[in-house]
Amino acid sequence: MMRMEVNITADCHRGRRGYDGAVLELPASPYEIGDALWRARVPEGGGYELHRFNGWPQFMTSHLILSGQKSLEEMSLLADSVSRMDEIQLGTYEGAIRLCGERKGDVPVTTKELINLAFSLDDYEFHPGVTNDLILGRACMEGGMLDLVDRLPDGAEELLDPVKVGEMLRRSDKGAFTPRGYVYRSGTAVCHEFYDEEHLPACGENHKGLLSLRIEKLDAPDADSGVWLELPADEKALGWALLSVGEESFDACRIAEAKSIIPAFQYQLAGDEDIGKLNTLAGRLLELQQEAPGELMLVKYKAVLELEQYPDLDMALDIAANLGCYDFSPDVLSPDAYGEYVLQSAGIDTGDPAFSRFDFRGYGERQLEGAGYVFTPYGAVTRGGQEFVHEYTEQEQASGQGMAMEQ
Repeated sequence: MMRMEVNITADCHRGRRGYDGAVLELPASPYEIGDALWRARVPEGGGYELHRFNGWPQFMTSHLILSGQKSLEEMSLLADSVSRMDEIQLGTYEGAIRLCGERKGDVPVTTKELINLAFSLDDYEFHPGVTNDLILGRACMEGGMLDLVDRLPDGAEELLDPVKVGEMLRRSDKGAFTPRGYVYRSGTAVCHEFYDEEHLPACGENHKGLLSLRIEKLDAPDADSGVWLELPADEKALGWALLSVGEESFDACRIAEAKSIIPAFQYQLAGDEDIGKLNTLAGRLLELQQEAPGELMLVKYKAVLELEQYPDLDMALDIAANLGCYDFSPDVLSPDAYGEYVLQSAGIDTGDPAFSRFDFRGYGERQLEGAGYVFTPYGAVTRGGQEFVHEYTEQEQASGQGMAMEQ
């Protein structure tokens, strides 16, 4: 599946030193969108802009830039649709956008129109490889695409100019050429609106679990078999999942796919991880989610996972129960901004021309390191002096393996 990116910048931080927003890969889940908004430091209800549409089909780039105000949810829906298109559909979509643009003149195609066109490709006819009036005219004369040509006496078509025939057909169809081919709107197409700019249709799978696992049998033959288990789950839900895959124990199952409110877990959790421990972890994530407004504790947890370089499941469980052992500063936007903050706190005017070539990033990184902090996309974090209580990692500590907290 094609994966597209967008860069998010918060209106309130525009122009801040070292601030570059956050990159989000699309299509994205609601959890991934929320995570990206935090990494971009967009306050709740705050405005943001979208830039750098990398990975999108080239013909869409200028339209995405000029399409006006757009939300991440709209872009995710559009990316989901485009990522599923084959080459013929992409050619049809490019032509549909061009027809819309020609009809509107100097007025840009809107985000709403881009979405509706993506879901209305059946309303258009596409002829791949037909890229100019000459090719269209020849195709018309050979295939009977124009009634006027069909009514001519035998041999009369040899006197026709195929370029003019193609032009006549294009004007009759109100069609357009693209580098991929020729597109026109079907005469039987009925105008309908998929997206009304108020009610955004659902995009992809919408998992509710803080950890969502696709469970399947160890010997499952199908790539998309199994059942989704939303964690935390009670005994009834766990039993239902086992019943659905036809097993009596999770020991006979594997994790084929994972989705999570913690993005890192989507790529870490697979195979034979302990379902019971994962359910406990999901329960602790729920407690963190409910502990502070704006999911601040969950964000702190993400920062600590980066500090500890994404530890295994046992350490992830213990970290969730020991977040008080860490100090977190979510207001640090970047090492550059922190370096400038330190200088300004000392009464230094960083706007002086003497700082025009100053290495704010390097200075900020050294200041953070000196204070014991590590910068992450979520803010700066450090280990505090509070004792770390080991529960799941205690046995490893006793065997001398040691975790980062004890080193």
